[in-house]
Amino acid sequence: MGRRSVRTERRAEITAAFARVLARHGYAGATIAAVAAESGIAPGLVHHHFADKQDLLASLIGDLMQRFRERTRALEARPNAAAADADALEPNPDALESYVTAAVALGDSADALAARCWVGVLAEAVRDPELFAQVRRLLDTEIEAIRRRGGPRFTVHDGGAVLAFIIGALVFGAFAPRKTAGFAAPSLRKLVGALRAPRAT
Repeated sequence: MGRRSVRTERRAEITAAFARVLARHGYAGATIAAVAAESGIAPGLVHHHFADKQDLLASLIGDLMQRFRERTRALEARPNAAAADADALEPNPDALESYVTAAVALGDSADALAARCWVGVLAEAVRDPELFAQVRRLLDTEIEAIRRRGGPRFTVHDGGAVLAFIIGALVFGAFAPRKTAGFAAPSLRKLVGALRAPRAT
């Protein structure tokens, strides 16, 4: 893999600064000036790399999803990784268990900052129609990804239920991470098990 360009690295640094400011101050407080101060650069340099705050937000969402996908792939590549995690779903996770473990379990791969960022993104999406549509498309994509990972009996509604739990856990975890740690992964394991159980016809 080639070395990232200076422009790509600077965009990543500014996106990370935006994430930290968003997590601390919410979307309204994540101004270009605040992001520039967090990055240690002039506001004009932020504008050099990003057209506006919406462009920054799009970059952040892409970054959050990429990091989540990397955590999921890492769990799939190391079947015993979940066994070392106290909040793991199963010792040898399958595709769906890797996905939900990456989303809600604690451990080395957990990302508390991401949870707070997602809360900020979701709150802003309620207000901003363009972001709302983007988040809606993302949710539809994730529901389908969960459904595929769940196996042949897993329905779109099952995928929606799992994603609703994950989003709820992220929101709750942004406010009370220690409390969330006690119930999120074990409860999600029960939900996934119930959804996968044979159903009466």
